[in-house]
Amino acid sequence: MRVDNADTDSDGGATRFFDAIAGRYDRVYALPAAESLRRMRRIRQALPPPPATVLDLGVGTGRELSALLDAGYRPTGLDASQAMLARCARRSRPVPLVQADFWESLPFADASFDAGIALHGSLAHCPDSAALPRLARELARVVRKGGTWIAEAPAPAWLDRVEALPVHTGGRVRRVGARSCVYEDLVVGASIEVRVLDDHEWREALGDAWATRVERLGETEWLVVATRADR
Repeated sequence: MRVDNADTDSDGGATRFFDAIAGRYDRVYALPAAESLRRMRRIRQALPPPPATVLDLGVGTGRELSALLDAGYRPTGLDASQAMLARCARRSRPVPLVQADFWESLPFADASFDAGIALHGSLAHCPDSAALPRLARELARVVRKGGTWIAEAPAPAWLDRVEALPVHTGGRVRRVGARSCVYEDLVVGASIEVRVLDDHEWREALGDAWATRVERLGETEWLVVATRADR
């Protein structure tokens, strides 16, 4: 896999966090294979039919790429973490990979993709209140009219229960605000902030360029499905 580089790290601590945990991500953080496949089946139901082009924001180590490729999709992975992309690039089937910060301008031409996805709460680490609307505008530029953007995200119910939920080995969670908490990986000594939106805030953040619905994904997560307005 080729990794193209662009300017990175306006998200600061998030990139450093994922660089730090890359070596233990697949064995400590990743979902069990069966659960990952179950979720990907639901994601594929909301995607345009293959062979659609799909931009995977926060592709990480690329665990979901096989499911997309097996279904006939043509994915491109984007991540700010060089360490995560290095592991993704070792997977057996090559896909285009780009190192870039998706909270800034996306390094793609207009209407480059049929769809975009952001899995496993990748969008819960936004650096400022304007970041998600900015990303929504950029995705409206690079996703074709009528295309789809899908995100898995923590729901407010997750944050209400977060301090009682089990965490990864060597991890600790501290709630720091009405809609935020900090996750600490005590093994590598890195931390990351998590911010949570309700369904109204998701629709507002995505703006008029997207027709957005927010569905429950279990008790503590959202599945955000947005369709690019055909105008």
